[in-house]
Amino acid sequence: MTTSAFKSKRNNAASNNAEADGHISNDLNSADLNHTMEKTDSEEDAWSSTGYNYINPFVHRLQIENNIDLAKIYVLTVLLMPIRVFGCLLSLLSAWMFACIGLYGLTLDDLKARPITGWRRQFQRITSGAMRTLFAAGTFHHVKLTGERASPKQAPIMVVAPHSSYVDSIIVVATGPPSIVAKRETSDIPLLGKIINFAQPIYVQREDPNSRQNTIREIVERARSEEEWPQVVIFSEGTCTNRKALIKFKPGAFYPGVPVQPVLLKYPNKYDSFTWTWDGPGVLKLLWMTMAQFYSRCEIEFLPVYTPSEEEKVDANLYAKNVRDVMAKALGVPTSEYSFEDVITMSRAKDMRVPFPGDIIEIERVLYNLGFLPDSVRDQELVADFLSINNTDRLDIFTFAELLRIDPQNSQLLQLFALLDHHHRYTINLKSFLLCSQFCKLKNEEIIVFLRAIATLYTESTQRITRQSFARILRHTGKMTPEKCDALFFAIDSTNKSCISFDDFERYTKDHPQYKFLYKKQEQLRRTQAGGNVKKPI
Repeated sequence: MTTSAFKSKRNNAASNNAEADGHISNDLNSADLNHTMEKTDSEEDAWSSTGYNYINPFVHRLQIENNIDLAKIYVLTVLLMPIRVFGCLLSLLSAWMFACIGLYGLTLDDLKARPITGWRRQFQRITSGAMRTLFAAGTFHHVKLTGERASPKQAPIMVVAPHSSYVDSIIVVATGPPSIVAKRETSDIPLLGKIINFAQPIYVQREDPNSRQNTIREIVERARSEEEWPQVVIFSEGTCTNRKALIKFKPGAFYPGVPVQPVLLKYPNKYDSFTWTWDGPGVLKLLWMTMAQFYSRCEIEFLPVYTPSEEEKVDANLYAKNVRDVMAKALGVPTSEYSFEDVITMSRAKDMRVPFPGDIIEIERVLYNLGFLPDSVRDQELVADFLSINNTDRLDIFTFAELLRIDPQNSQLLQLFALLDHHHRYTINLKSFLLCSQFCKLKNEEIIVFLRAIATLYTESTQRITRQSFARILRHTGKMTPEKCDALFFAIDSTNKSCISFDDFERYTKDHPQYKFLYKKQEQLRRTQAGGNVKKPI
């Protein structure tokens, strides 16, 4: 059977457009096109695949189905939460006051030049104690410490994982306090800025092109100094995960080539009201659920100091990988080749209304294995012929295989089909697949290039785009509301032809600076390579 056997001109192509959108069919007039990356409650369960079983470390679901537990939460919300909020605020103000006293007469340059000593050191400990009281007021009455903590001379850096929550900073107040690596802007945060300054952090100035080198140099200088600098705490995953796997460690902590102490964070509680991932409960809900518990448990385990080999000293990525393997084995979880950069890709896919944003990395891997990446003509042909292909919203595996010209028994094809079959209906939506494939190919390109590539999914000709089709195309910019789309369409259609061409659209937007976001490349989005994403612990 050939592709032509599936083709039949649609008489009602326009009316079927909304249905053909499949998993991305949000009401255009009510769509939230907020372009910022935020951790919020999910509006749709599109991040976590239900058709293909794999670990997505950026998805968290908090479900409390026991009626007794639910009743307890509501009762404690009324009886205990006000007291706890007051206790947290009082502790924070106390810590800020002690930090202000300890910082009196010191500048940021002074804090960077030498470690705090004498009476200031005592106030540093008192400040840390006040912050520990804040966590106690917020249900963390006891923190269990296991293993032996190394001295700063033995291990200048503590590598902490998994990083899953806003409460992970408990390790700073429970151990001393050590220093942290923080953005320079954090010093200006009301109340917390003074407290963070007093811990003598290593500040990163992101606008400085030499920021990484300066940070590494400062860590090395502290490590080799004869003075008593505190240890530096680094969360090497670089973003929050759900603790089901350790994602790829960023190499920053390992560039200095000095010994590190791996430290594990655990929260062995009945309900996980701490995990704050990119797709899951928002911070306010998590704070409420945590404060409405009698108590919360946290365990900090210090693993033996890891001394790098000569090979690891010259290869920070190898050093990071080996330390991660040790920590994953101790936790009993697999490692995953996901990274913070993958979160950026997922968030960009979600902003651009690409289907299955949480699965886009897995989809990209499968496409790579199938030979569709970095380039393939077949899916581009399907995009061009899309409106003349019948039943595109309900393709079974055999039709899908025939369209892609792949053996229906191909394991990679079956994996791709399972990823796209979110509702277990044994059918998929062709438009959803084509949007994913074009995004994976063009995610590093300008948005305008992606829009041109997918235009024929919504209109028969890029030379005659109606206002309705124009709005459907521009929903994938991530920034254009229906009202803005209409205004732009009418501005381009100056002769009132009720249609425009894509070239007209491109010429107009190039001349107007408010549309410069269409011509910005996303070069920081890395290309996913072939291969599985999860490795079991040894």
